[in-house]
Amino acid sequence: MKAYLHEIPHIRAGLDHLLLNDRVFKKLDITPEDLDWRYTAPGYDSLVRIVIGQQVSTKAARSIWEKFKRELKTVTPARVMKMTDEDLQALGLSGQKVKYIRGLSTAVQTKMFDPQALESLPDAEVYEAVTALNGFGRWSAEMYLMFSLARPDIWPAGDLGIQEGLRLYHRRAERPTAEQAAMMGKKFAPHRTAASILLWYLKGIS
Repeated sequence: MKAYLHEIPHIRAGLDHLLLNDRVFKKLDITPEDLDWRYTAPGYDSLVRIVIGQQVSTKAARSIWEKFKRELKTVTPARVMKMTDEDLQALGLSGQKVKYIRGLSTAVQTKMFDPQALESLPDAEVYEAVTALNGFGRWSAEMYLMFSLARPDIWPAGDLGIQEGLRLYHRRAERPTAEQAAMMGKKFAPHRTAASILLWYLKGIS
């Protein structure tokens, strides 16, 4: 089982290409092994983890997720639905996130949504299926495509970390808007997932 995105061959190929050929990234003087963005196997629990990570810091999201796993032992729709709203909120979830996770759980239990089926769908259809869930917007779909399905050309232009990374990459005084970031990302295709990882790294060391 792969633990990191850089261990996925087609993501590794994108990182190798950019670190060798991109005028900014090659100056970082790093290898893909320095990029510890974790791969999370596709499935229901990874989608729950994405909800937990919405609009909180990476550190806070990791803490809540660890509490969640300890409490439930195995993260399944049935176990989630047995817990009260108060039980879930006691783990650090907001009332809104409890609602989103319950909606996801119900959709999986009633077979209205099948996480496993997403693995064989093209990117656009994964976006459509995930964003049809209550509380799952474009960012959530992008995170699932990147970190669970390991798709090689995903570009989360609305992510503030990507925008800050682009500001540093282009030595700008201000962050680009989401629309500007979307345009800037075109130069990195078809390796935009790898470029995203490198921009997050650039932001982290600056």
